[in-house]
Amino acid sequence: MAGMISKLRLRVQRQTLLTVLPVLLLLVVIAFAAGAPAYTRGTDAEALTMIDRAQHMLERVGPEGAAEAFAGHDSAFIDRDLYPMLLDDKGVMIAHGWTATLNGSDLRDLRDVDGKPFIREALAGVERDGRTDVTYQWIDPLSGQVARKTMHARRLVLNGKPYMLAVGVYR
Repeated sequence: MAGMISKLRLRVQRQTLLTVLPVLLLLVVIAFAAGAPAYTRGTDAEALTMIDRAQHMLERVGPEGAAEAFAGHDSAFIDRDLYPMLLDDKGVMIAHGWTATLNGSDLRDLRDVDGKPFIREALAGVERDGRTDVTYQWIDPLSGQVARKTMHARRLVLNGKPYMLAVGVYR
């Protein structure tokens, strides 16, 4: 009888362990996931540093080299959710670091999910002040969700033509 009770106790302990262990594992995963965004997000300072790096590169290779330099998710200009964009002064995308299929597209009238013409606003700001910050709603490439984003943009003159170089930071 004592042997049966011991086996029954062992079986109950094993079942409890098999039930509790996956729940504990799930809680650990959730805890890490909840803290992950803080580590996977670029900061304003990092975005501005990326703009500086991209500007120095563009001053060497010109706008013709931008698409190749910015292209691909393994590019030196992709850092987590940070990536550069180079547009001409009319709003045509010359080079997009995350979505190269946008290259050559006229984005002047592009609007965010709230209808804000953020490209037009950024172009006007860099033309007027030489640099600007524009906040808008956009799809976060890491989460796939709509999130607030601030585009840091700067006016560049390359080969005698004005351009807008920008890097955005998700909030």
